[in-house]
Amino acid sequence: MNDYTGKTAITFGVFDLLHFGHFELFRRIRELVGENGKVYVMLQIDEMIEKYKPGCKSVYDFATRQKMIETLRTVDKAIPYDVVGIDAVKDLDFNILVVGPEHTNERFQRLFKWCSENGKDVVTLPRTEGISTTKLKAIIKDL
Repeated sequence: MNDYTGKTAITFGVFDLLHFGHFELFRRIRELVGENGKVYVMLQIDEMIEKYKPGCKSVYDFATRQKMIETLRTVDKAIPYDVVGIDAVKDLDFNILVVGPEHTNERFQRLFKWCSENGKDVVTLPRTEGISTTKLKAIIKDL
């Protein structure tokens, strides 16, 4: 395994209804890069949620989600993004793209290829078993 200590890692998502799975993801990324590394969370803007997840309603708006994420000591910064794929990251200074195992579609394959061609590693971390925002929303709805 590579030594990513002191490097900059990015991950991305909506991160609505912050939960244990999100906290674990950010903790594991921080562990990967160490205390001297940087953890940037690419945070999807509100307009993109509806575009890429039709019918999906977020609980919190972008500004609130950004504030929540930036209060976490495992995260250095939450960065808005409004496009998916290479255009979202090509101007960022980072070493590692961290994704989940569900990120396999063609758009991600192009992004992974771009990372490889530009000296950036892709690290896939497993999801935290038994928890997801979708599951939480279903539980809350049934309360």
